[in-house]
Amino acid sequence: MSALIQWISPAALWGLAAALPAVFAEYMYRTVKGPWWEWLWLWIPLQLAIGYCIYRLVTIPNTTLLDAFVIWAFSTTFMRVIISVTILHDDIKPGTWFALGLLLMARIAQTFWGR
Repeated sequence: MSALIQWISPAALWGLAAALPAVFAEYMYRTVKGPWWEWLWLWIPLQLAIGYCIYRLVTIPNTTLLDAFVIWAFSTTFMRVIISVTILHDDIKPGTWFALGLLLMARIAQTFWGR
């Protein structure tokens, strides 16, 4: 496990850590019945986790705000598409697939061409 963490950059790690609670909150918001305020005990810790992870993402040394945005956008969009297709069985519009492809290319360019 530690070898995997060493292979993943800190920016990617914090981007994924921020994307997980964000996508989970979106999934819960779509599937939970009843008024949203009855679930504040869930929404507040999730939002605090998202905020902390984004804070850590944008304060990583030698990572620009644009780098952090690409990592965050790719992580959340990728996970949203996976959840939508596999669990929610939603139809994904072509524009979303195109956006995911562009974000993937931006992430590849970041990785191989440097930041």
